[in-house]
Amino acid sequence: MATQFVESVEGLEFSDFDPFSVEFRENPEKYHPLLLAESPGFITMEGVPSAYIAGFSQCQAVLRNFKGFSSLKPKGLPGMERIDFFNGLPVMNYSDPPDHTRRRKVVNPAFTPKRTQMLNENAAVMIDSLIDKIMANGGSFEALGDLTKILSIDTLLRHFMGIEDKDQAIFMNYVMTLPLLDKMRPGDPKPQAYLDAWAAGAAYCKQQQELARKGECRNLIGVIADGAEGGAIDDDEMMAMMIVLLIGGVSTVAGAAAASLMNLAKNPDITERVRQDPSLAINVLEESMRLDPPVSLVMRFAADNVEVGGKVIPKGMPTYVMLGVACHDPAVYPDPYKFDIDRPNIKDHLAFGHGMHTCIGNAITRNVVPLLIQKVVEKMPNLRLADRSDALEWDTSTPRARHIGKLYLQA
Repeated sequence: MATQFVESVEGLEFSDFDPFSVEFRENPEKYHPLLLAESPGFITMEGVPSAYIAGFSQCQAVLRNFKGFSSLKPKGLPGMERIDFFNGLPVMNYSDPPDHTRRRKVVNPAFTPKRTQMLNENAAVMIDSLIDKIMANGGSFEALGDLTKILSIDTLLRHFMGIEDKDQAIFMNYVMTLPLLDKMRPGDPKPQAYLDAWAAGAAYCKQQQELARKGECRNLIGVIADGAEGGAIDDDEMMAMMIVLLIGGVSTVAGAAAASLMNLAKNPDITERVRQDPSLAINVLEESMRLDPPVSLVMRFAADNVEVGGKVIPKGMPTYVMLGVACHDPAVYPDPYKFDIDRPNIKDHLAFGHGMHTCIGNAITRNVVPLLIQKVVEKMPNLRLADRSDALEWDTSTPRARHIGKLYLQA
């Protein structure tokens, strides 16, 4: 056991649970009762003593405590290769104050009410167009390929990030290489396909930054550059920032929208309620996010010996905060696997994280997806799962995520 990263493991009992295992990704509910009962628990990941936190209140406490649990990944820690989506560059996700505060402040101008309203208006037009096309073709469709992924790319890449159609493939090709990281083991070089895709994205970002410095860039890079006067963010940070927004935005909007449509298709009574009261669309999204969070876990690292749930997490120990498990904690969500849009705490889930690292793009998801839901229940009154054995398939190709891969529906 590689104990050089952890101050002490004396007296700790370790289980063989692996949060990155295929078995857990494919059937997480099977593990929930034991993980919740034993939380905090101790495991070994790539030979490194680690902890997991699963209880809802415990996860909240850890995510709030940035002094006790740092977001900075220790250099050389085995196993981190699998989730190094940003090619080792500094990002908001893995930073603490004051660096996190600085990076978040720089990107805040991208989320002004004016820009959000613009996204809503463009999304409404795109949603109408996509639904009309589906209905004109008989109403049978695959939710991601025919609707939610197209909507998320149009919303995030074209309108939010301002990337022209001819350049969007640069970033989508990069996203397609992320599952390759899951196959890496300590000491492995990064896959060449990943490095090539990163290089293409970096070249684009650097070119756009040069235009931004001349005042000739009108996309998101220009917006961030305007807010970064005085060297608040450097070239590498800009590239990493774009990737953070891309990964967090496109997959979250597409996945949350697909999960919402799945739950509507399975619950026609709720579909009718939303049709009668469109304000309930946000509840459909929130409950869908709780049941199937787009990110199943986040990492923290104990900055000191910290007590959680009556157990001490030793200084230096990598800690897996199990968001997906916490969202099914029966102490907070009675009958946790039931789709219930009337929960009094429906917006208190951890699907967007918690504390200062709450997903910066959650406002986009919470604006665009309810709009889609409202239009679907209006224009697709008989929405249901398609009558086929593979109507629902899950994508478990990345280590921290489990989301819908295919969803065949009939309107």
